[in-house]
Amino acid sequence: MARPVQLAPGSLALVLCRLEAPKAAGVAEDPSGRAVFCAFRRANARCFWNSRLARAASRLTFQGWLRPGVLLVQAPPASLQVLRDAWCRRALRPPRGFRIRAVGDVFPVQMNPIAQSQFIPLAEILCCAISDMNAAQIVVTQESLLEHLMKHYPGHRAWHLIIQSLWMD
Repeated sequence: MARPVQLAPGSLALVLCRLEAPKAAGVAEDPSGRAVFCAFRRANARCFWNSRLARAASRLTFQGWLRPGVLLVQAPPASLQVLRDAWCRRALRPPRGFRIRAVGDVFPVQMNPIAQSQFIPLAEILCCAISDMNAAQIVVTQESLLEHLMKHYPGHRAWHLIIQSLWMD
């Protein structure tokens, strides 16, 4: 059994809300999570009067974006503490076009990997191969199928025997 994997250890979540709704005519969709992260980091890195906050902001890394409006960031523990302190003092700056509604610690999420079988059913392999070849507009013949299988499913030395026996049935 695979060991559990820790996801997002040492992270903060910032709950954001938009200040204004995007206008219907000609405006792009909501910004991506990475764009919101960059705007947040930029807004706080510009706080030259608070060098600790500026330095902490520069050490942030993007962890993820959960809809609607939760930004996950990660940094060394001391930098995260600077962000917590800035939030408590109301000195943490939001990304442009947003308001920060809440900031909180994210406890590590544990993922238990699901083990996969070593084997793929032959019918699954053949159906996938033929589907891939059709999507690529490759004519499926015994030779082209064998070539595709050897390229995309290496390690099986008897492909030619399997294909031959299937083609003859």
